[in-house]
Amino acid sequence: MPPTPIRSRSIVTLGLIALAALALPGCLRSATIIEREPYPKNYTTIEPSNIQIYRQGRSITLTNTTATNFGPSTIWLNRWFSRDIEALDIGQTLTLSLVDFKDEYDDHFKGGGFFATTAPERIVHAELETQLDSDRVLLPLIVVGQREY
Repeated sequence: MPPTPIRSRSIVTLGLIALAALALPGCLRSATIIEREPYPKNYTTIEPSNIQIYRQGRSITLTNTTATNFGPSTIWLNRWFSRDIEALDIGQTLTLSLVDFKDEYDDHFKGGGFFATTAPERIVHAELETQLDSDRVLLPLIVVGQREY
């Protein structure tokens, strides 16, 4: 005996209800907030270095032209966004994506781009948080090559 149209509709309806019951708990999960360290206001700021940050679209490039090797450090942009680096050795050049810079609420630096929904942020201040002797310090970096993006 072939299924009647009413029976087919009730089977489809039950299937959709079961599918919604499986999918709904995934929609109700709350977003996980990963808190990061805020900008270190109490660290000593030393004399500016000869390390320059050059912005190229949605990334920055920096070269250590000092006579100092830096170990694990944090680069701070605009005293708000940060990114950890493993090291910055003498003569080493790093190119870093601006998307990898996050604030203490895990929001990323808005670097712009073709599909960006907000205006890109300018880099107005950059520092290297690093260990020097036995103290944690902030080493000001020189921002160059800034254009409107």
